[in-house]
Amino acid sequence: MAASQITAAGRLRHACLLLCLWTATAWGQQPAGPTEAENGLRLDRLAALGAGGAVAHWAGFRYFEHTWYQGQKRSSIRWLRDWSGDTYLHLDKGGHFIGGMVMSRNLGDALQWAGFAPKAAAGLGAAASWAMLFEVEMRDAYFADWGFSIPDFLANTAGASVPLMHALWPRTQVLGAKFSWWPSPLYLDHEERAADGRPHTRYAIDDYQGMTFWLTVAVEQTLPARLQRRWPDWLGLAVGYSARGMHGANVKSRGPEREYPNLPSAHPEVLLSLDYDVRRLPLGGWIWEPVKQQLNWLRFPAPAVRVWPDFRFYLLYL
Repeated sequence: MAASQITAAGRLRHACLLLCLWTATAWGQQPAGPTEAENGLRLDRLAALGAGGAVAHWAGFRYFEHTWYQGQKRSSIRWLRDWSGDTYLHLDKGGHFIGGMVMSRNLGDALQWAGFAPKAAAGLGAAASWAMLFEVEMRDAYFADWGFSIPDFLANTAGASVPLMHALWPRTQVLGAKFSWWPSPLYLDHEERAADGRPHTRYAIDDYQGMTFWLTVAVEQTLPARLQRRWPDWLGLAVGYSARGMHGANVKSRGPEREYPNLPSAHPEVLLSLDYDVRRLPLGGWIWEPVKQQLNWLRFPAPAVRVWPDFRFYLLYL
């Protein structure tokens, strides 16, 4: 099995779980009536979430066990300590972080819908998402072609912990994380590049050169009270991390062992940009509120400045 297929399989597993959790969250955003709020824990809703989660878990892993887990199995764990980041310059860790964060937040929201108190729901959501991502790593750990990646596990753990941190210490909500992607030539021109023996990426999920991960700051919350009224509550700032010059999917992109020795090593980029909080859009209601919550994981095009490795201004950074 091709290495790029293996990587895509891992990301697809996460995507299926996130889709199920998003659906549960959409149900949970419906406004509760006075009777529901007074009754506390709703066993019918909790049972629905549990049953839906169990079915999704069984169906998802059964599918991938037959589709992807076909390689040589080991009798012991294969530990991966891929700290160097020579393949994706650590952008893949951004994907693990965001994935854990989204799953944890959506699970917590779904449990709140079922009647748990906000802090308890956040704690249970973080624990459940961490457990699911840990299971994925443990399944990978016993296959010769994959393995248990310690950096991936730590990124999963950090991402899953953020919603709980936000619930316990609300002031930390000033910081957030987002993701953006614009297809790179490695993906768009895959067939032509592959035929010419040039760097290429077959799957969109592996197109890390087109991805940027963002640390966002809610500026309004950092200002003195007298200035908060003057700053738009929907406008924030973001620090982005991306990379250029990658050598393709699942191959080293920098260092002496890079895939294409005749090409220079890939290099990271750091950007400063504006950010929009789409949760502040005027659209409301039980349909639009969950949609806005999910859209806010994406960083939409905005002016930006690249500050490393050199200076460049973007009227709209995609």
